[in-house]
Amino acid sequence: MSPYKKIAVGVAALAALVFAAPAQAADEPGKLTVRLTVTELKNSNDCRVLTVGKVGMTHAQAQYLVDNGATARVEIWGEDAVYDNRMYKGPKATLSAISDKNGGGLFIVSDLTLFCAKYLDEDDIPVYDTGDEVYTKIIFEAPGYPKMTKSSNVVHGSYGLFGT
Repeated sequence: MSPYKKIAVGVAALAALVFAAPAQAADEPGKLTVRLTVTELKNSNDCRVLTVGKVGMTHAQAQYLVDNGATARVEIWGEDAVYDNRMYKGPKATLSAISDKNGGGLFIVSDLTLFCAKYLDEDDIPVYDTGDEVYTKIIFEAPGYPKMTKSSNVVHGSYGLFGT
């Protein structure tokens, strides 16, 4: 099996775990869904920021987009009552055409390891630092599709240097 095929199979397995719930909105053609998971790494100041997205379409359509220049990137945002602020603009995400029990589609995976306090501590002023609320946005562009942006679920934590 080629290295690219192994990566695609690994991405498919990872995506299947994240989207193991019943049929999602992304199973509708052209709809994008996003799921964020943040894990603080043991014995480290780093966090794993895993964002998985799915655009509902057939496997053939997804493969066409992968082969013809589709791109996606992920941004990390801090959620605030007054305004949200972008805290990190990530590199291009991995795209993979997948068939699954929900119909398949184009999977978008961004798996980042980042210094928690620098990239996830969105309330770093002591009076306001009552915890951090972060989410990611996927920005997806592909031939024949309008530019799509979708926000993930919000993850709550305490990612500052003196977090709990």
